[in-house]
Amino acid sequence: MSGIELLKKIIEINNEIAAIMISGHGDMDTAIAAMREGAIDFFSKPFNLSDIELAIQRTQKFIDMQKKVSIYRRSFERMLCSDDEKHLMLAHSNKMKEIISLIKKVAVSYNTDVLITGESGTGKELVARGIHRSSSNSEQIFFDVNCTAISPNLFESEFFGHSKNAFTGAKSNKKGYFEISDNGTLFLDEIGDMPISMQAKLLRVLELRKIRRVGSLQDINLNLRIIASTNKNLEEMVQNETFRKDLFYRLNRFHINIPILKERQEDIIPLAEHFNEKFSLSLKKQTKTISDSSKDKLLKYSYPGNVRELKNIIEKAVIMDRTDDKFLHIELSSVYQTSSVSINSALLNFDDLSLSKLKELEKQMIRLAMKKTDNNKTKAANLLNITRTGLNRRIKKYDLEFYPKYLAESS
Repeated sequence: MSGIELLKKIIEINNEIAAIMISGHGDMDTAIAAMREGAIDFFSKPFNLSDIELAIQRTQKFIDMQKKVSIYRRSFERMLCSDDEKHLMLAHSNKMKEIISLIKKVAVSYNTDVLITGESGTGKELVARGIHRSSSNSEQIFFDVNCTAISPNLFESEFFGHSKNAFTGAKSNKKGYFEISDNGTLFLDEIGDMPISMQAKLLRVLELRKIRRVGSLQDINLNLRIIASTNKNLEEMVQNETFRKDLFYRLNRFHINIPILKERQEDIIPLAEHFNEKFSLSLKKQTKTISDSSKDKLLKYSYPGNVRELKNIIEKAVIMDRTDDKFLHIELSSVYQTSSVSINSALLNFDDLSLSKLKELEKQMIRLAMKKTDNNKTKAANLLNITRTGLNRRIKKYDLEFYPKYLAESS
């Protein structure tokens, strides 16, 4: 058969094959026929090897792109939450489809502030970015602020900005977070950690939509959306008077609560397959099919770290895979053997398990994780499947003190 006929037969057998056609017939009709039958590129003889190498590189990029497209096609609902492809939300469960529906509804109402709640690792920032991207102001800035990291002494300067000579060291005018986010979205992550003294000032901005820089007498009008998130129970904090009731009701005008991963079983395998293809591509490895036994293990796992933990599990499995098998095998125990933390079994007497003992368990886990990582907070947080911010919050809550190894040794 001719080369064109061969190409046609190959594509009939497997239309995922990307073919580069090389022919002794360099006329235009042959080139057009080859492209019609599915060739990615066409060369006539004689040819330069360097041109073929470039064609192969282009074709590989095309294949990689097709793999990414296949991920999107397999999802029933999907939302790209920013220009960065890593912010992709996949929704197969009805609960997550409802989340995407809420995102689209609130996005069109630009003046509506939003409160997002959910456990760590459920994707609160992803939802916030989705709201911003779906709004008419999506081309404007999305500015995220970690409320845990803001010192009460610097709150006004950081959020409101300051004028030149407002205080010692203020050598020029400075925009605060509100002004930087004007016409865009200000995302206040972990709003539950904001000291109550700051909450009244935030409430005033939410109500008046205007600020005044420190040291200035001039008001600045704002046109921005504020999205706040927390993994805490704000209603309980209101009752305990650690969170302002009026601020809670102001933020709670539109509330999105993200369910934990274990409550949306339908999302586990699609997310695992998405992360598998993503990390295989980034690590330049062949994308393997997750084995049935591994899928069964993934479905039975509890995921205390939610989607973030599932992502870490798949990433570690892809990195560790060294077999010639066409399947990706996931052993949860082996994947996490470096991050296991032993707990004193004496504390686990369920006949006498009080709140104080739960606190002691948490403190012991933190101490063990910090010891295991030579007081490296980032590594310790990974072992505990929480964020570094969450670890810092717990260390502060229990009044614990840890120092980097080199400081501990010198003291």
